[in-house]
Amino acid sequence: MTGAELKAIREGYGLSASAMGRVLGYSGPKANVAVHIRRLERDARRIPPSVEKLALMYAHHGIPKEWCA
Repeated sequence: MTGAELKAIREGYGLSASAMGRVLGYSGPKANVAVHIRRLERDARRIPPSVEKLALMYAHHGIPKEWCA
């Protein structure tokens, strides 16, 4: 998965970078989570295999609405 593909999934759900980070399981300050996701989206960091699998699952089956709040 490329960063552009991850970003397309996030944007397809209308999520902010920090919200996408939360549904992918990242914790910590909101700003830090957002920076990390943006780095993944720019291919500045390798997307971990577990994050890739989860993002692909969301792309195919959706994200539970209560997780996007």
